[in-house]
Amino acid sequence: MNNQSHDARRVAPGAAVLWASAFVIFAMILAQASRLGAPAYAGDVSTVGDFTVLTAAAGNSEDILLALDPRSDRVLVYGILRGQSLDFRGSYELSELFQSGRGGGTQRRSR
Repeated sequence: MNNQSHDARRVAPGAAVLWASAFVIFAMILAQASRLGAPAYAGDVSTVGDFTVLTAAAGNSEDILLALDPRSDRVLVYGILRGQSLDFRGSYELSELFQSGRGGGTQRRSR
């Protein structure tokens, strides 16, 4: 016969650690899944003449205003701090932005 007596109410320490880890991971999954239904606020998009203007929240009480000028193929970027001041951040050529987004950059590749 088996001399070892098994206590049915006792859980091995390794199994307890695994169960605790499983509960923590499950709680993390639930926390992340609850964020999936949260609305995404992209701001407003308006078109005035040839210009298209987009606003978006950038965090830290700051908004970003992007103005697209199709005549010059440029994007003008402005920062709006606490809805009070408008600061010019830069002007970018669209073709360069799309090329760098594709990984092309401005340098020529050697063959």
